[in-house]
Amino acid sequence: MRTFILILVVLLVSLTAFARPDLAVESVSSELDAGRICSMVLSIRNAQTNATEETLYTFNSSDALCLVLRAVSHDDRLRVLSEPLHLGSLRSGSEMTVEIDALASEDIGVYPVDIMLSYMWLSGVEKSGGASPEVYFLYENSTDVFPVEAKVVSGPVLSLFPSESSLEIRNLGDRTAKNVSARIESPLVLRRSGIELGEIPPGGSKRIEIPRLDVEQPVVCRVNYTSGFTEISTELATVVRVRHLPNVSIMLLVPVIAAALYVMLRRDGLRRIIRR
Repeated sequence: MRTFILILVVLLVSLTAFARPDLAVESVSSELDAGRICSMVLSIRNAQTNATEETLYTFNSSDALCLVLRAVSHDDRLRVLSEPLHLGSLRSGSEMTVEIDALASEDIGVYPVDIMLSYMWLSGVEKSGGASPEVYFLYENSTDVFPVEAKVVSGPVLSLFPSESSLEIRNLGDRTAKNVSARIESPLVLRRSGIELGEIPPGGSKRIEIPRLDVEQPVVCRVNYTSGFTEISTELATVVRVRHLPNVSIMLLVPVIAAALYVMLRRDGLRRIIRR
């Protein structure tokens, strides 16, 4: 039985032309926010189609085996944080998506990154012996390098602005903040959670209605949002500027002054009548 299986394997492999994997790398998302850890999203595809049909004993030379990805930045202003990724096997005609963490400086621009893919592939089969043949599978190690570009942008830059009856969250950056939610953490009288604001495009804003206060209050607001494929949480703070009410003592003097004026005018009128 073992001899039959070995012979079958040799026949299947010999019927297939030995074609090494044909790998390709595409950038799904390569925009990184300046000064913040973000993710580059890459699509890796094995475009090779010269393979045997799927059977119980299939050995394809076009499969990329023990695939390892390593990203290398050639600019000190862009630092790759991800360790080499062990991706397993990538069969012919299939693809996968991976994320690479990177930290960009505050310098906005386009930076080169090399994606290095190391893998093994079946390069040949040798048979020796007669009635009980021995089959040897020969593998080669290969490394392909794919240059991609990482674009560093300012990204969403959210800021908090107060008014008498609302808080306004503005996007001062150059990218849309998605899935924005807010939680007012202080003061206690304004504490709220689960405030869903949706998207805030560059130059746009969203308002959170708040009750009027009788004194100025510092407000702390926790804001969560998505930039590209990266989830970000930040804390914004401001002071709510309220309209001060007139002093109570002054308000009490108003009716007194009005009554005095009324009495003075009434007396002046009586004097005029007497003189006549």
